[in-house]
Amino acid sequence: MKVFTTKGLLEFNDLKIIDVIDVGDNHRKIATEFYWHDELVRRDVTVSMLRPLETQSIEGVLGG
Repeated sequence: MKVFTTKGLLEFNDLKIIDVIDVGDNHRKIATEFYWHDELVRRDVTVSMLRPLETQSIEGVLGG
């Protein structure tokens, strides 16, 4: 299987893959880093919010 990277398509088995997990006050970030000969060639990141963001609704009149 090949993976698209900054060096083009590389074989999956030729890459070293590391998962990095960061948990903050209101987020969880999971990054999958792909290394080829100790060089970072791809990074996929997923961010999950742990609580909804606080929002403020502003009422207004359209066209007025």
